[in-house]
Amino acid sequence: MHFRFIAVFVLLLLLLFISAPIQSGEKEYPGEDDFIIIDTPAQMIQETTPVYPDSAIAKKIEGTVWIRALVDKTGKVVEAKVIRCTTKNCGFELAALEAAKKCVYTPAMQNGKPVAVWVAYKVQFALAEGKEK
Repeated sequence: MHFRFIAVFVLLLLLLFISAPIQSGEKEYPGEDDFIIIDTPAQMIQETTPVYPDSAIAKKIEGTVWIRALVDKTGKVVEAKVIRCTTKNCGFELAALEAAKKCVYTPAMQNGKPVAVWVAYKVQFALAEGKEK
């Protein structure tokens, strides 16, 4: 009887150990406010131009959107947020976010290894000659 109890106890411990998530001590992605020391910043190598909203063209609206994007270890944007927009309710925010998610970066480097970081940049919406309806 005593042997069975020990066997069941060991089996439960083993199952608990196997099913416990493995902790690497490192978060997959940094938080927006985390300070990351890097040797080389992430650099945009493929920029996607946002689509200028038709309604903004028709109303001759221009503006600026500041974007914050989370760039992973491979240079892919995994999340993007609007920090600020000078012109509300004209479609600039959505257009800038959609474009931001398609951009590609060289990853930031820390001690010779790629790391995920947040980058911030602005998107300018300005009407060019011939774009006005």
